[in-house]
Amino acid sequence: MKRRFFNTTGLCTPEDHYMVNPFRTYLEDIMRLIEAKQYFVIHAPRQTGKTTFLHSLAHRLNQEGTYVATVCSLESAGYPSISVEDANMVFVKSMHRIASVFLEAAYMPPLPSGYTASPSLLGDYLTDWCKALSKPLVLLLDEVDALYDDVLISTLRQLRDGFQTRPRHFPQSVALVGLRDIREYRLRARRIIRRSGRDRRLMSRLSPFFSRFSPGKRYVRCWISIPRIPGRFLQRLFLNDCTPIPADSPG
Repeated sequence: MKRRFFNTTGLCTPEDHYMVNPFRTYLEDIMRLIEAKQYFVIHAPRQTGKTTFLHSLAHRLNQEGTYVATVCSLESAGYPSISVEDANMVFVKSMHRIASVFLEAAYMPPLPSGYTASPSLLGDYLTDWCKALSKPLVLLLDEVDALYDDVLISTLRQLRDGFQTRPRHFPQSVALVGLRDIREYRLRARRIIRRSGRDRRLMSRLSPFFSRFSPGKRYVRCWISIPRIPGRFLQRLFLNDCTPIPADSPG
């Protein structure tokens, strides 16, 4: 019999690793956000199961058949010297490459070779993809807080601009996943704008994520915030997390 082991270096698979249920008690609340066409943030410390959760969620959504779902990591554009145009092209290529892990050929995104690098490439690409799909798209973006300066601002703005045309012409639901809370994205964006001298009114367009989901500390608790309008969180629901599988569990 194949022996399993405890993994602390990335994505966990039940065939190879000891695991808790990747959804714990979060699935119902996440599904509620997706069904409500919400854009939201998932944040938690390292090695708490974020990437494993995302992959499991995407596979589950695709199996259920209501949505087209995929995960894409933005970490490959996470260095200061990259331009917005180049970062957008990196995103598009990464999205197309990883989509084959989750999707059948009929739901694959367009070929990146048909696009040229531009400041609006990410939004244009997602629009073209959604228009070609027969089901709403759920996009799970990992390692978003690895992005720097103008690339971070541009990414948030493109998602915010497309939000108005969801779900037929843009993803029905987008999750930004990383180590930071949405408030830290806003603070970081403010610092960037102050350094560059840009209009403060730009800040009004940098919060596309109307709901927040945070597993918090490992095996402790999580919270879901559901606002009526951007920036006003009206409901906070606390949930207990589960206990990890003990080391002497049978494998």
